[in-house]
Amino acid sequence: AAEAGWPEVEYGERVEALAPAWLVSYLAAKRLVEAELAASSGAIRPVVYRPSLIWDWKKLDVLPVIPVFNLLSALGVPFVDKTVRVETLGKAIVAGLNNEGVEGVQRFPQMEQLAALI
Repeated sequence: AAEAGWPEVEYGERVEALAPAWLVSYLAAKRLVEAELAASSGAIRPVVYRPSLIWDWKKLDVLPVIPVFNLLSALGVPFVDKTVRVETLGKAIVAGLNNEGVEGVQRFPQMEQLAALI
C-alpha cells in the first residue's frame, strides 16, 4: 500500500490522522514488516512494492475511481499515488527479482520503469 509511505510525504500524517482505525492499524503493521526487512542482516534483499490502487479492466468496481487517483497524482497531491495495473506490478516484481540492484521501496514510477524491462 502506497499509503504506508504517508509519513514520508507532505500532509501525509494529517491524512492518516483522518483515516479509519482499521487502516491505521494495517499501515502500522505494514511499516513494521518493512522495517524488519530493511534491518535484515543481508540474508535477503529487501524489495518493497508500494502500489496504491491496483487494477485491471475486469475489476469493474474500481474503474470509476482510477481517473480520480491518476488526476490527483498528476496534479501533485503528495499523498495520492498514480494507480498501477496488475500487469505492471507483476512485471516489476519479476524485473526486481532478476536485477540484484533493485532494493528498498518501489513506488509507482519505479514499478513502471522496472515493468518496461520485461
